[in-house]
Amino acid sequence: MPYAVTTGLVGSQQISLFNLPDTTSRQQPGLIVDAVDNYWGGGEFIYCRANGSIRQNGLVVITPVVASGAWRYDATEVPNTANLGRMLGVATMVATSGQFIWVQISGITPVNCQASVAADTTFGIAAAGQGGANSAGKQVLNARILAAGATTVVKTNCVANSGTNRLIVPNADGWFCGVYLSGTGIAAATTVTDIDPSGTVVTLSAVTTAAVHGSVTATYNNATVYYNVAHLNRPFAQGAIT
Repeated sequence: MPYAVTTGLVGSQQISLFNLPDTTSRQQPGLIVDAVDNYWGGGEFIYCRANGSIRQNGLVVITPVVASGAWRYDATEVPNTANLGRMLGVATMVATSGQFIWVQISGITPVNCQASVAADTTFGIAAAGQGGANSAGKQVLNARILAAGATTVVKTNCVANSGTNRLIVPNADGWFCGVYLSGTGIAAATTVTDIDPSGTVVTLSAVTTAAVHGSVTATYNNATVYYNVAHLNRPFAQGAIT
């Protein structure tokens, strides 16, 4: 289900891990709101302009810049650089330059990573836009892994016709765009590309190979991309260590 904003914001598209970016600004970039989801819990989100391509749940740097005579908050994929000392967040959706998205800065969220990271450990910047194993000068501070990228979330009583890209599920809690699906009738390498606001209709990246009547498993990695679940509290990249 989408997050419910609890800070009185009216007229905005709901925040979720399965939405589309705004092509024009609907809020003032830099606006921070509190929101709550029945699966992921509460969190804080900041509205930002993408200043480059951003991957699903990518690790981003948040940078205030002056544009058209006013301050604007831009998000770019974090560079694989030590000692940045910069404010970080996790993008809630894929975006390209000039689009506007919500970036999570506190709460629980999957983070796009290069490798699985053990639960209850720190993590760091491993590649541009990605987390991974911690290393000197690259730690993501004020953040910690809660669940490794080997996490699986199974939904029972799923239904789909053969040859369709729509899957009916009892709920989509724990699923998000980019997560990898498997099960009888699910094509190899299928990912979630969209979830409807009710959380019961999932759009697949590939059509089903047979009718689906049963369990479908979401796995938080495909052995290349790992979605480690992290707890954030206004994280930032490690600064100077010497």
